[in-house]
Amino acid sequence: MGQIRWVVDERTPPPVFGKERLGLQDFYEVIARTLERADARHGKVRRSEFCRLDTLHGRVLSQDIRADRPIPPFDRVAVDGYACRTDDLDDPLELIGTISAGEKPRYSVAPGTCVKVMTGAVLPKGAQMVVMVESTRLDEQGRVIFTGSDKERSSRNISFRGEDLAQGSLIFSGGTILGPRHSAVLASVGVAEVPVRSLPRVGILSTGDEVVEADRQPLAHQIRNANAPQLSAQLRDMGIEANYYGIARDDRDELTRLIARAQEENDLVLMSGGVSMGDFDFAPEAMAACGYQILYSRVAVKPGKPTTFAVSERGDLFGLPGNPVSCFVIFELLVKPYLYRLMGADFQPPIIKAAMATDFIRKKTRRIEWFPVRFEKDGTVMPVQYHGSGHFAAIAEADGVAPIAQGQAELKKGAQVDVRLFS
Repeated sequence: MGQIRWVVDERTPPPVFGKERLGLQDFYEVIARTLERADARHGKVRRSEFCRLDTLHGRVLSQDIRADRPIPPFDRVAVDGYACRTDDLDDPLELIGTISAGEKPRYSVAPGTCVKVMTGAVLPKGAQMVVMVESTRLDEQGRVIFTGSDKERSSRNISFRGEDLAQGSLIFSGGTILGPRHSAVLASVGVAEVPVRSLPRVGILSTGDEVVEADRQPLAHQIRNANAPQLSAQLRDMGIEANYYGIARDDRDELTRLIARAQEENDLVLMSGGVSMGDFDFAPEAMAACGYQILYSRVAVKPGKPTTFAVSERGDLFGLPGNPVSCFVIFELLVKPYLYRLMGADFQPPIIKAAMATDFIRKKTRRIEWFPVRFEKDGTVMPVQYHGSGHFAAIAEADGVAPIAQGQAELKKGAQVDVRLFS
């Protein structure tokens, strides 16, 4: 494999907001400030409600859940077979009846007897183990003969009462981010309506005279709106249905009006584009007119340097880069953790440590970079080649992103990296 190189452009000057010049801010400091803001706000926006078990994906549990009964609630048969006493395996066993799953036991196991049982059935009284059907045969009198190995002789094949969960034990703590894997446990302890935090209200608006909606035929100088549907899909993966406010033209009054409306109706506004240094980027003035204070506007991260975060009494706003790769990555790195913290959850992304499949070299090292990667068949990761943050097809090919530290110019083949997986 050859080396993969990126072209990194660091010529963009710092933005000016009024008389204040905001410099490039450390990425990890930005994360800390963003989450601190969410912590400060969650008391104002934190509401609770109930959701069904089949709609809990991405929701945040609002209270502790404890077991209302032991799990299993009885000594449960784990295999199809014969319930018997361990000391009786050397002699033929008289079969006295059958117990199926869901049936109240009608038989007790006495010395020299056994009961045929099905997986999930209640273990009959007197039984000490269950012998699998495959490890037995019937003699001419219909008695059960054990034919298994010494290892099978010592296997109980019983799930004992309470061995998974004791009655009253803590199952999930408030703040747990729920997914399908939690559904069965919640159902087993009688939680049909799940107490969860209400979802934040999130508004999306796009900017730019050059942007048209995806269902429009663009002119030669126009592009389709990729960020709005991308952000909506990322939010939906969290269970959040976004409010969409359309595309604001490069007009100060129109942008101010749309931001004000979105601010009034949402807990958070996501605005894509309009946060760089173009002559028609009126976002800072529009945000100021709506009462926002900008906490940061240039982040030492690639992609996503012009990310802006502004706060107000009514709610907060992320100004996301217009390039779709930057927009996607910054949502994953900053917006998603912010939203979960707003709901009282500490979001921890899935991370896998893997070896680089090839060298990775860059020329500019002022920023931490999160580069898209895909997994190879041997478990290594290959950087996905792309031509800057506007090349959004690269994200569609990637399994996740991996970081290269600020000040570091190279990752050698075989170097271990932490791959942050996409959901």
